[in-house]
Amino acid sequence: MLIELPIGHREVLRPLYRDYPYLHGAAEAGISAAFGEAVADDLERPAVACIHLDFWLLAGNPALLAAREMVERIVPRAAIVAPGEAWESLLREVWASRVEPHERVVYDAPPAWDRARLREQVSSLSSGFQIVRIDASTVAAFRALDDAFIYNFPSNAVFLRDGFGFGVLHDGQFVAGCSSFTLGGGKLEFEIETHRDFRERDLATAVGARMILHCLENGLEPCWDAHNPPSGGLAAKLGFVNPRAYRSFYLV
Repeated sequence: MLIELPIGHREVLRPLYRDYPYLHGAAEAGISAAFGEAVADDLERPAVACIHLDFWLLAGNPALLAAREMVERIVPRAAIVAPGEAWESLLREVWASRVEPHERVVYDAPPAWDRARLREQVSSLSSGFQIVRIDASTVAAFRALDDAFIYNFPSNAVFLRDGFGFGVLHDGQFVAGCSSFTLGGGKLEFEIETHRDFRERDLATAVGARMILHCLENGLEPCWDAHNPPSGGLAAKLGFVNPRAYRSFYLV
């Protein structure tokens, strides 16, 4: 039987997610900052667990019956991280052809960030564009550009209290932005987006560099997990290193 872990009781999951290979910033936020939901097979010594934000982050021993129960709970249109071949096999055993693979690439922060280069990327923003930090007066418009900037937080107010973001303004409208998709345990998982009419203008580079500088100024580790080739190219441009491809899954 699986048990939902109450807020304040998720540290028991840390052994299962220690050195989690993918979306480790999101996994850390699920444990230390109570993002999303967390379920496990035991309240004190769990052997199987899942942290569920918009991703289902599976962990533990996939050979246990509780692991099958966990996989059977996954809902359609879910994105799933299955760390290892045994978890992948269980996914396919339970869901067969309804499980579709999707390649992602995880990156590491460099041993030392090139802060001068990051500042150059911020200052390279074209005339007519301005980067601003999101506050109470701009958060609704920021969210309107892309709901994913904020939807892991219970409300706009909680986002402003516990997270942060930067937006690129042009003629009074947000045309690009970067936010804390999750934030916890000193790790920040990136969310970044540019309006389709303003792509290929290096807006994402400028606002992403601004976010990294803010992380470094505040003792936070920037985390990047790319879902497509443009995202991977941007990660490399900003200075992330050691790309490693892996399979995530969608349940259709």
